[in-house]
Amino acid sequence: MTKGVPPSGDAAGAGAGVEPGPGPGPGPAVERFPVAALHSGEPFAVLYGPGADDVFVDGAHQVCSLEETLWRVLRAEGYERIVFSSLAEPVYFRDDASRDLSRAAAAAPRRGPRTMRHDRLRGPLGSMLVPGFGDRGTAGEPGTGGGAVGTVPAPSTTGISDPFGVMTLTGYLRQREHRTAVVFPYAEEVLHYNHAGRQLAHAMAAWAQQCDGRNLWVLVFRRPSLERVAEFVAEQGGFPLLETFVRQQRDAPGRPGTGEIGYPQAAEVERLIHATRLRAGLRIADWRELAPIVRAMAGQPVKTRTWRARLQQLAKGNGTLSANAVRGWVEGVDTDPRPALERLNAMPGLEMLKQHFHELTGMVETTRALEEAGHTGTYDPPSLHLVFTGNPGTGKTTVARLVGEIYRDLGLLRRGHVFEAKVRDLISSSIGRTAERTDDAVDRALDGVLFIDEAYTLSDQLDGYGGQAIQALLSRMENDRGRLVVVAAGYPGKMREFLAADVGLSSRFPTVLDFPDFPAETLLAILLGRLTQRGERLEASTEEKLGAVVAEMYRTRDESFGNARDMRTLADDILRLWAGRVRGRTDLPITPEDIPERHRPRLGRPIPDPVAQLAELDRYVGLDAVREHFTTLGNRLRLRQAAGKGGFVAPHLLFTGPPGTGKTTVARVVGRMFRDLGLLRQGHVIEVTRAELVANFVGQTATRVQKAVRDALDGVLFIDEAYSLTRDTASRSDFGQEAVDTLIREMENRRGRLVVIAAGYPREMAEFLESNSGMASRFADPVVFPPYSGADLAEILRRMAADEGYALGAGVAERAVRWLEWKRAGDPVRFGNARTVRGLLGDMEGRMAARLAQGGWPEGPGTAAPLEFLPADVPEVPVSRRSAG
Repeated sequence: MTKGVPPSGDAAGAGAGVEPGPGPGPGPAVERFPVAALHSGEPFAVLYGPGADDVFVDGAHQVCSLEETLWRVLRAEGYERIVFSSLAEPVYFRDDASRDLSRAAAAAPRRGPRTMRHDRLRGPLGSMLVPGFGDRGTAGEPGTGGGAVGTVPAPSTTGISDPFGVMTLTGYLRQREHRTAVVFPYAEEVLHYNHAGRQLAHAMAAWAQQCDGRNLWVLVFRRPSLERVAEFVAEQGGFPLLETFVRQQRDAPGRPGTGEIGYPQAAEVERLIHATRLRAGLRIADWRELAPIVRAMAGQPVKTRTWRARLQQLAKGNGTLSANAVRGWVEGVDTDPRPALERLNAMPGLEMLKQHFHELTGMVETTRALEEAGHTGTYDPPSLHLVFTGNPGTGKTTVARLVGEIYRDLGLLRRGHVFEAKVRDLISSSIGRTAERTDDAVDRALDGVLFIDEAYTLSDQLDGYGGQAIQALLSRMENDRGRLVVVAAGYPGKMREFLAADVGLSSRFPTVLDFPDFPAETLLAILLGRLTQRGERLEASTEEKLGAVVAEMYRTRDESFGNARDMRTLADDILRLWAGRVRGRTDLPITPEDIPERHRPRLGRPIPDPVAQLAELDRYVGLDAVREHFTTLGNRLRLRQAAGKGGFVAPHLLFTGPPGTGKTTVARVVGRMFRDLGLLRQGHVIEVTRAELVANFVGQTATRVQKAVRDALDGVLFIDEAYSLTRDTASRSDFGQEAVDTLIREMENRRGRLVVIAAGYPREMAEFLESNSGMASRFADPVVFPPYSGADLAEILRRMAADEGYALGAGVAERAVRWLEWKRAGDPVRFGNARTVRGLLGDMEGRMAARLAQGGWPEGPGTAAPLEFLPADVPEVPVSRRSAG
């Protein structure tokens, strides 16, 4: 029979008031239709995808069914006879020419009754009598309701059974006089329910051997991916040749003969909007918003059929199409007309990210220039998958949406939409379901971006469902290269563990981009912008108070800090309190009274006097310059508070000087001082050396450094002999340099919650700063610990002796200084200053004990004055060295 369906009949049937168009004819192409699959030379063309049961909007703004669109494309490809087949109608046509060519082939003179016998069906003679093709009226004949194509004729029954239908269709394919295409628009139903399954399987196998590329067998599956098509055909079990064909296509992406019908692209969405505007009265609120609206709609995994229903409903309600009207349909409509890359460059910070896309743009432009110049070698393009690391609220999701648009604008993705999947969307506790759910998520993201937030939780379940999801994801990332970009996001440390969990992850995610926390100034701007976006006013003192609150939130932040998200929450709480206070009097400003109670402790406290804080150093010798340095720092903070400028981030410090000059002691004092000044929350000190930070195996050094940083959070990480991290790196496989690089990242990410004090000899520490370009800028405030003078050493000895209950007799200090100076001159590098003094005190105590053992012990504690050291208790300087001096 002939099915004459007008191109716009689908819209008319929906009550859109569309007048029937002209009869079928090669109309303008629809962008998403995979035309290349129809002229591949293969015996079959397998079409699939979400658009397989959709409608299409052609270049004439007519809404067409899949069959209509497929008929037009086949006709444009030069097929003269196009035959359709379904369960209900094994043989039918959509145009008179195809029907007439088929009738002519079937009209050869024959003898006997116009029936045929079928040996597999029962009848009077062992076979069922099946009416011959064409016995009853066909479309276009008088009295059948047929006629000009473009109308819907009354159904006419051919009486063809499944077995005879298979014979008829294969007969058409074998005829070479007229180029023929046989179409199964509902392939699943035909393959699963056809009563002549064995004949159909044999016909497919025979056709695969006979095909010479002139005629074509088209099968349309309602499956979302070729993987699902392969699974379905394999489940049927009776079509081995078709199963092999589909499996080969699946395993070798890019092979001809298959094509996906996807979701509508921007051009088709725009045509649909205009079709609804012209025929259903839809109004456009602001023509300047049309392009962003189209871009947002085309970025969604939504069929044209759904968009049409929504637009018609909007038009029926006398509504207008605007950004606000479609916000319920899409996650957000960005009405900014600028390209996505330009919008990214306008965002504050994110320099590493901007540089990455600048380089990517240059690579794409250069590759195209080479291709245009004829240089088309075998070039494997770089991986486009990305890892975003950073705390919540740093813009990872926002940038992921821009990434889709950037890749689309560069021609790297067809649609550039973003499908956001949680880990729970990818895994299932049911056996075999995890891979299916992961595949479903990938299918929805095809031609765009799959964004997986908190992706590290997959590796937390590496031996279970998470591991299954990772393997399924890796497989699709490889098989769908060019059609899929995966962006995995999460906390920095956890994402590094995620990439290390499977060797396939690190190779497929070569690019890791860090999103640092917003600085306090940016956070305050976000907060004030949200507070005043509707015209609210702030009292003069409110902004100052909020600046103090935000600065303290930033200083005490941890991994759960929400950045811009926390600013939005704070703004909403302030506006709620303000609204409750003013009760509709919107002329009243927001005041400090509207700051939530839980944030009031952040408003600051008086800065203590640094002189009092540093009084502890008075007990130590030779630290006048150090005391002056930190007194200046404390006074700066008091000045900023008095001027209402807020505080500053606690600086990282470089302690240079020989051993034993009080560096570790001062580090502990600095921790307590910074805590009292409000620069650190706890002020504890974690002391480490190279041995605690550097491992001997790949991947362990960074973990060690991160653990030390976590232990020191809200306090001080003191690294003694820090220069040893970068010395002899060539012989130590550069693990020390890995420690330095990791430390710098952590110092940047933990600003305000961590103070790193690196200590060592002056010359060696200068080399340490030169080992990394970012080191000197992060240790911009060196504190010099000079070697102790002879007088300092004598005073240290006196104090140490007094702490032990001893006194220095006449001439002891002078003799001790001579011995200490002799010791320093012999090995200046290893001379330990106060440490050497403590060692000397131990030797003197031993000599005193020997002396008293011979001359008599004191009567007992508390019965006499403190024991005095005598000059004889001090080791004598060797004569040779003494005379040489």
